[in-house]
Amino acid sequence: MDEPRGVVRFSRRQVLRGVVALCVPALSGLLSACSGSATPTPTVGQSAASASPTPTKAAVASPVATPSPAGGTTPTAASSGTPGGQAGGAAIKIGYVASLSGVYASLGQNMLNGLKLALDEVNNVVAGHPITLVVEDDATNTDQGVTKVHQLAERDQVQILTGINLTPVAVAVRDYVTQRKLPLIISNAGAAAITRDPNQRSPYIFRVSFANGQYEWPLAPYAYQNLGYKRLIITASDFQAGHEKADAVKAAFQKAGGQVVAEVYPPLNTADFGPYLQRIQQTKADAVWAFYAGADAVRFVQQYNDFGLKGQLPLIGAGDLVDEAYLDQEGDAALGAVTSLHYTPWYDSPENKAFVTAYQQKYGKIPNQFAYQGYLAGRVIVEAVKAAGGVQNTEAFLQALKNVQFTGPAGPFRFHPQTQNVVLTVFIRKVDHVPSGGLGNVVLYKYDNIDDLSY
Repeated sequence: MDEPRGVVRFSRRQVLRGVVALCVPALSGLLSACSGSATPTPTVGQSAASASPTPTKAAVASPVATPSPAGGTTPTAASSGTPGGQAGGAAIKIGYVASLSGVYASLGQNMLNGLKLALDEVNNVVAGHPITLVVEDDATNTDQGVTKVHQLAERDQVQILTGINLTPVAVAVRDYVTQRKLPLIISNAGAAAITRDPNQRSPYIFRVSFANGQYEWPLAPYAYQNLGYKRLIITASDFQAGHEKADAVKAAFQKAGGQVVAEVYPPLNTADFGPYLQRIQQTKADAVWAFYAGADAVRFVQQYNDFGLKGQLPLIGAGDLVDEAYLDQEGDAALGAVTSLHYTPWYDSPENKAFVTAYQQKYGKIPNQFAYQGYLAGRVIVEAVKAAGGVQNTEAFLQALKNVQFTGPAGPFRFHPQTQNVVLTVFIRKVDHVPSGGLGNVVLYKYDNIDDLSY
């Protein structure tokens, strides 16, 4: 049985599955909210209309087919250097720290689920080395997160560190892991400066998730050019990540030629959006861009509909607004919302179908963005260990990490050679009815090769 503490081998898994059901969606997206300290600075000279990469063709014009388990091929994770899980080498110990209790518990659990799925695909043996996972819970507390990182490194002697959904934890351990020469693969914390700022980057830190603003900004030129919106209202939770994401969208929309006519920032955990919706209603615009996550997202979307705004101002925004984890709670109030994100379970590709099928079979539900990010972290580790033959030679392992490339559920995966931050496929999605019943984020368009320096 896996526990937040102590050494946990994969043959003893799944204790944490129940935690997800308790904490669900509510705050699953909120961590994208826990953003980095740097504000995205859209400074690239290209116009939003021609921002790289230039969209050339809708990847999917209509809702994609249901990712049915019936189509289930085995996920295409890299196979172990020793097929069949023949272990003969020294064990490799991976440390995982994230929120497994507290308000962000569902986030950390989804990431852990994805990580375990990736390692299960190779039977927890890579290049002849059995993999041991050591799981720690930061309890959604920065100080505890930092303490757990130190314990994993010093007490448990892990050779690879992953997880970390809290941005303050990622920032706080940056110097520590660098001085200790401990490879860290971040699977959520969006602190932009860690990978964007040349003075903050570390050769030991990689990120498979996103930097704040990275997947948000492509929706701005799409809305201007494809949806015909010229005047936009921006609204987001009033905290650092909310402003960072909003700033990126604002700059990209203005660069495309549009005008931001109002900005509204309610505090986190707003129960009654009425006063803010009234301000939105009184402003003449073509659409509203919004970033809310978890319980705030559910309340905002429902109240937006109840207030009668849905029929007046189209709602667009960050994917967290209508995350699959709580889309059923939002119901038809979310229908028609257009968002951008680096993942959707409804992307029609063999790799994504295999991933969705495997995740459904293992956990009984479809994956969301955090499960996807955890899965990517596992895939990256597997690929790098296989290429380097192990982790004994840290420099060889780091070089293998830099060179990791594969086709994952959302398409090609690779790190930017300078930032060591993921280069994303960004999907423009629309909430619609899906063939299996219920609602889903179907793909309208996709942008390939979106790195953190593109805007």
